[in-house]
Amino acid sequence: MRSEERRSKIIELLEQKGSVLVEDLAATFGVSQVTIRKDLSELEARGLLHRTHGGATYTHKSLFNPSFREKIYLQQAEKQAIAKVALGYIEEGDTLILDAGSTTLTLVRLMKRHFRSLYIITNSVPIAGELVDTRFELLLTGGQVRHHSMALIGPAAVRTLELYHADKAFMCATGVSIAKGYTTPNPYEAETKRAMLRAADQAFALVDSSKLGRATLASFAALEEIDLLITDEGAPKDFLGHLERQGLKYRAAELEAGPALKQVSRVG
Repeated sequence: MRSEERRSKIIELLEQKGSVLVEDLAATFGVSQVTIRKDLSELEARGLLHRTHGGATYTHKSLFNPSFREKIYLQQAEKQAIAKVALGYIEEGDTLILDAGSTTLTLVRLMKRHFRSLYIITNSVPIAGELVDTRFELLLTGGQVRHHSMALIGPAAVRTLELYHADKAFMCATGVSIAKGYTTPNPYEAETKRAMLRAADQAFALVDSSKLGRATLASFAALEEIDLLITDEGAPKDFLGHLERQGLKYRAAELEAGPALKQVSRVG
């Protein structure tokens, strides 16, 4: 297990338990206590946890809901690989809806280097900030700012989205499960995401493997409402098997690949 993957798992354990011990983590991951202490020091430097005597505590009380700034540091290799695959589904001149997520922000940073003419509709404050110095047309929805995701949500955002049409929507999710589909911790954010899906001809979900097989509070799409799930090669085989049996499409990006990322599986 790579160090970044192990650190991501440590954050997940903290989200579930609220606190962890160095000796327990060392036993869980099969590494030395020195290695775990280095992991905790790195995560503390990012503001993701508080070190305690013999362990660490989580910095937020909200389960499965790290802030946007925290998410940027998690699963970076996976998000980069997913974004590279997603880039291949964008064409010059497209009108795109991009929701608020660290993976869509990663995609935007790639888009800036590959396209000259796009129309972007987004409810993401960070994405809007990333695009203000480009030639892209940019529409930022109104709405209330949700501080955890830095997303504009609520009735004003929904009303804006109802006025527009897009070729493609690229969506993130906090969790994806067979029973609940694509989920987010906030009901108002879920409502805004549903409005995005209604406004687009095609829907792409950009979800790293750590989020597959789990659900959070509010569902915004059933599995079959997404045209293509783009994940990474760490995706659980049983989850992908379910998609295949249901005839649903996915791509799993290979980590540390070159420009032409391997398609592990695509149904249909």
